[in-house]
Amino acid sequence: MRAFIFQPSRNGVKSRLWSARVRLESWLKPRAYPLHVTDKRVAEQKLAGLVKELEREEAGIIAPKLMRDAAQTPIAEHLKNFLADLEAKGRAENTVTKYRNCIPALCKRCGWVKVRDITAQSFTTWRTQSDLRPKTLNDLLAAVSSLLHWMERQQLILSNPLRHIERVHDRAPREFRRALLPEDAQRLLDVAPPHRAIVYLTILYTGLRSAELKGLKWGDFDLDGESPCVRVPSSISKNRKSSVHNLRPELVEALRRFRPVHAMPFEWVFRGLVPRVPTFKRDLKAARIPFEDESGRRVDIHALRKSFGTMVAVSGASLRTGMELMRHSESRLTEKVYTDASHLPLQAAIQALPSLNVPNHDAPIDAPQGGFSGHCVSACGSNGQNTAIAQASRNGTLGHKKAPRVISGRFSKMEQAKRFELSTSTLARWCSTN
Repeated sequence: MRAFIFQPSRNGVKSRLWSARVRLESWLKPRAYPLHVTDKRVAEQKLAGLVKELEREEAGIIAPKLMRDAAQTPIAEHLKNFLADLEAKGRAENTVTKYRNCIPALCKRCGWVKVRDITAQSFTTWRTQSDLRPKTLNDLLAAVSSLLHWMERQQLILSNPLRHIERVHDRAPREFRRALLPEDAQRLLDVAPPHRAIVYLTILYTGLRSAELKGLKWGDFDLDGESPCVRVPSSISKNRKSSVHNLRPELVEALRRFRPVHAMPFEWVFRGLVPRVPTFKRDLKAARIPFEDESGRRVDIHALRKSFGTMVAVSGASLRTGMELMRHSESRLTEKVYTDASHLPLQAAIQALPSLNVPNHDAPIDAPQGGFSGHCVSACGSNGQNTAIAQASRNGTLGHKKAPRVISGRFSKMEQAKRFELSTSTLARWCSTN
């Protein structure tokens, strides 16, 4: 080991503050540490304490200083750095907002102020006394675990203290949204005010999300071209990719009537018109559509996007086509999440299967035509031929004296014991000897 203090110089000017340079036996290069003191004796004392601390860290007796400092830092400070890193990496705004709201709420409920306060026991104790739904509990656990995983990668903590906590089993149905039937969607459009009906129709025919609708401008629509379409800019798209959506003639006509006469390209189309949940519930009630069905599946604004995906699947479009229209990167989302299985034409698929029948074994079966080849063709060609031969063998009326010797052997014992008729090979040998 090598350790000494020195006064660093810059541009030929020596600093008044002392620093230390230390190199342990396992280090490849020495490391410099500022001591922030001007007295040499104090600097030597701090160097002795620093060497002792580094040797204990190297032996694994204490945690590194970075982790010890992180344990004393408030969780709010780590959360601030965590959110800044997410924003720098371009994570979705909704995701960042979720972490910003969920993590402080959980820390308040569990009484966590610093990282050292986060323990598996404190979390499970709070969870057993909580009356929150399983999905909410799992979301809170996932949010704080994301923060702890980030701190682990930053080497601020040794390991995630909540790593081995299991999620709460959610007995609620996995699909908590359902798609609207075409007749239900039409009733919703009939009863909704025009400024909300155009929002519903746009989602039902494009599958756009609410946040994307709010960011559209009239310049993004091409309603007068040969192929009317809408372009979703990458700045408002969830996957940060621009996309072009062809529009149905019904939607084009409705948008033309809805567009103001002097609409400018930079003006918002649906800003302030996407309804909140209470308003959407009132429209559902007016259309006689239950918000939740008997299975607990609900209809909200995002369920209209699921209705679009279900209508695409029912129309017979390929899975790849549905993925492109829904802008999904995984087919599982298109098949499982955004396709309502209750709307699929299952009965029509059953009726389209080929016709297969089980033969009726109770019906009389015609006797086979023809007989055995050789000397016994004429004797074995009629109905009940085996019975006649067996009866003749028992009466001794068939042929000369060799016949009883052939029949009275091992075949006769087997036939009498099991009451089997003579096999074809036995009859052939019997006929050949007579």
